[in-house]
Amino acid sequence: MTEMIIETGVQILATLLLTLIGVLGTWLSLKLAKREELKSIADATEEATRAAQLTVMELQQTTVEAMKAASDDGKLSQAEIEQLGALLLEKALDKMSTPAVNLLKGAGVDICGLITGAGEALIGQMKK
Repeated sequence: MTEMIIETGVQILATLLLTLIGVLGTWLSLKLAKREELKSIADATEEATRAAQLTVMELQQTTVEAMKAASDDGKLSQAEIEQLGALLLEKALDKMSTPAVNLLKGAGVDICGLITGAGEALIGQMKK
């Protein structure tokens, strides 16, 4: 009888231990997945920033100089600045991968704001 109680107790403890290992494994997997998701979001943000910077450089070479040359005072009008902003968004988004765009949208990131901010930052550096 004592042997049977000990055997049942050992089985219960083994079941509890296996359950605990499963719970800890699940918890650890969730933590690792969250960390990987944050890394993926950071990578997608970097992709958007690079796309914006590359697009600013391209527009500078292909469009901005021509617009300034065509202007009487050599400066861009407000309408031209808005047009360049729209071109920046369009061309930068075209350069980004679909998974990166979808990941940023899913994470609630303002992609247009991110691209615009990165572009304006580079323009500010270029003016210095």
